Amino acid sequence: MRSRWFAPLCIAAMIIFGAVIYNQLPAQVPMHWGINGQVDRTGSRLEGALLLPLLSIGVWLLMRVLPRIDPRRASYAEFQDTFNLFINIVILFLAALYVVMLGSTLGWNISVPQVVGVGVGLLLAVLGNEMGRVKPNWFVGIRTPWTLADPEVWRRTHRVGGRIFFVAGLVMAAVALLLPAYLFAVILVCVLVVALAPTVYSYVVWRQRPSA
Repeated sequence: MRSRWFAPLCIAAMIIFGAVIYNQLPAQVPMHWGINGQVDRTGSRLEGALLLPLLSIGVWLLMRVLPRIDPRRASYAEFQDTFNLFINIVILFLAALYVVMLGSTLGWNISVPQVVGVGVGLLLAVLGNEMGRVKPNWFVGIRTPWTLADPEVWRRTHRVGGRIFFVAGLVMAAVALLLPAYLFAVILVCVLVVALAPTVYSYVVWRQRPSA
C-alpha cells in the first residue's frame, strides 16, 4: 500500500473495469445519491464510465506535483512512505466508489450511500493512524497558522489530531454499517469535530509555548 505504483495500477484497473462493462451500462447512469439514499442526479453512460477515472488521474497527478512546488519540499523525504500511503488510499477509495457506483447501475444489491459512509470512515481512520508521521509542509496535514509557525505545535497537533481522525473515522464507518439511518447526522458531527478540534488544539498549544 506504500508503493508508488499502487495508485496508477488502481487507475488502470478502473479503466479496464469501465471498458469491460461499458456496453452493459444503461443510457443514463446514477451519478449522485441524496441523504435519503435515493438517486438525485444521473449522467450519460460516457460520463458514468469516465468521470471517476479522470478524477483519479487528476488527483494522482496533483498529489505528485505538490511536493515539487512546496517551499518545504525537503521535508517530504522524511515521510515519503506515509505520503505514498495517503495517495494510494485516496485513489483506492475512488476506485472502490467507481466499482460500487457502476455495479449498482448493473443491478448489484448495494447501498451506495452506505458503502460511501463506510469508505469515508475507513479513509479517515487510515489517515489519522498515519498523521503523526507527517512533517511540516504547506500542503499535507493539519495546516493552521500555529502548526506552520512552530514545529513542536505541528508535532503535538498531528499526534492528537490523528487520534481524533481515527476515532471519528471508526465511528462513521460503524454507523454507516450498523445504523445507516443516522449516517447523515453523524457525518456532519464528525466533519465538524475533525475540522475544528485540531485547529483549536493547535492554537491552545501555541499559546502555551514560551515563544508565543
